Amino acid sequence: MTTSPARKYRASEKRECTRQQNSADIQAAAWRVFCNVGMDAANVRDIVKLSGLSPGTFYNYFRTKEAIFEVIAQDLFERLRIETRAVRARATNAEELLFLAYSSYLDFVQSIDGAMDFIQRNQHYIRSEVYPSTAIHSLSTDLERDLRRFIPPSAMSDEEAGLFAAMIIAAGAEAVFRATQPPEIRIETLRAFLTKFMLGGLNAWRPAEAQAASPDRRPSVANDA
Repeated sequence: MTTSPARKYRASEKRECTRQQNSADIQAAAWRVFCNVGMDAANVRDIVKLSGLSPGTFYNYFRTKEAIFEVIAQDLFERLRIETRAVRARATNAEELLFLAYSSYLDFVQSIDGAMDFIQRNQHYIRSEVYPSTAIHSLSTDLERDLRRFIPPSAMSDEEAGLFAAMIIAAGAEAVFRATQPPEIRIETLRAFLTKFMLGGLNAWRPAEAQAASPDRRPSVANDA
């Protein structure tokens, strides 16, 4: 019997929905495992068990636990890039740019269930696998573009802008790594410190009049401590 084109389409659509659901279930299970025990202690068996799927289904989508970790991390940082970019666009000066960059970044991390555990237990893999990723490169490019709104090429070279954007990312990451360890550090303290720390470096490229005209939007670190 010849199957009608309409029925073929419905079957294909159903397979695609199943494929997407299976991938989502596997990634959700892997996220829980990586948050609970980290990449080093994680194994495919635990991910499969939590997903409710078969080992064969897992291997239809991912060859190793490292492969699924990379997909999860890339997706996380791409979401971070998109969500923080919109917030940074509201900045009216360099100081506000830094404050909004770190505020949106820290708010994003806090909004995701298990994110701090994921970061704490996977620091080595985040440094080695995520830093060189396309998502981080795109975030760095976005930050360079943002810096150019307030620091012209005549004051800061393209090479310096690229390095400074990389340092914004690195400082934020290391601050969150530190925040996962005792003693506890308040998020308000982190965002104020990071803004003050990076602004001190950025001021080397800012004209004195721009520094004087920039309103102080940074909360006091001393008051938050």
